[in-house]
Amino acid sequence: MALKLIALDDQDLSIISAHVQDAVMKVSDLEYLPAAKRFVLTMNRFVWEARSGFLRQHNERRQSVLHFDRVLGA
Repeated sequence: MALKLIALDDQDLSIISAHVQDAVMKVSDLEYLPAAKRFVLTMNRFVWEARSGFLRQHNERRQSVLHFDRVLGA
């Protein structure tokens, strides 16, 4: 199941922050697209929304994309 979130205010942004707090990424996966005024980063994030038991054996990470629009410089 794909998780799609959008942030329109500070409260929304805090929810997205919680979902990506343990993400790992490479600097080479950061990309600024000046023509689109967009900053994009690809990451492998921990799947916090997955239901798990107390003794869950396998932690799951999923490749995810986070982007910011209306970016004027990076």
